[in-house]
Amino acid sequence: MHTKTHFLVVGAVLALAFAPCAATAADPPQWYAGLSSSDTHVEVFRGFGWEAGGERHGLSARGGLLVNDHFAVEFGAMHAGNLEWSEYSPSVPGSPTDGGEGRATFDASALQVSAMGILPWGEIFDAYLKVGIAAYRASGQLMLVPWTGSSLSRSVHESGTGHVLGLGLGATVTKNWHVIVEYQYYGIDGAFLGVPSSDDPTIDSFSIGVDYRFGRRP
Repeated sequence: MHTKTHFLVVGAVLALAFAPCAATAADPPQWYAGLSSSDTHVEVFRGFGWEAGGERHGLSARGGLLVNDHFAVEFGAMHAGNLEWSEYSPSVPGSPTDGGEGRATFDASALQVSAMGILPWGEIFDAYLKVGIAAYRASGQLMLVPWTGSSLSRSVHESGTGHVLGLGLGATVTKNWHVIVEYQYYGIDGAFLGVPSSDDPTIDSFSIGVDYRFGRRP
C-alpha cells in the first residue's frame, strides 16, 4: 500500500469521525454552489515515487449540503482538456510496436460525490478533508513511437470509477461567500495511456474557487 492509499484510508477515518456531529447539530443545514479554476495534471505512482505530466488549465463546478459546521455532502463536475502523458515501453494491447514511447493527449471529465469532514478555525477559516468516488471519462489520441520503424496514432477512450481524496482550506469572507483553496485527485485506470497495471495513475488538481451559501445561519 503506497502513500496515497495510506492517505485515503486515514482520510476516510477522519471524514467518518466527523459524521456523528451531523446528528447532533443545532444549526440548520445550508445548501451551497461554487466554481473553481484548476491546474490539472496526470500523476503516476511507480512504487518508488511519483511522475507527473504537464499541467493544463481546467474548470470545476460543485454544489452540496452543509449539514453543520463539521460535515457536508458534496457533488462535483470537473473537466480538463489536452492533458498529456508520455510512457516509455508502453503496455498497449494489440500494438505492433516493440518498446519505444507512447505519447497520449486526452481530455478528462468526471462527476463525483464526496463526504466532507470540516474543522473550523476561528471565526472565518476552516480546513476540510473529503473522500468520495468519481465516475470519469477520458478520450484522445495515443501516438506510438517505436525504437525502429514508423510511428502510428490511435484513438483512446476510457471510462470507469475511481476514489476521490481532497484537502482544502476555506475562508468565509461574508455570511454567504466562501473562498477555497484545494488539492484533489481521483484514481483512473491507466491502460489507455500504456501505463502498466502495477502502477497507480491519478488525475490531480490544484484549485482556487468560490462558493455561495444560500440563506444564512442564525
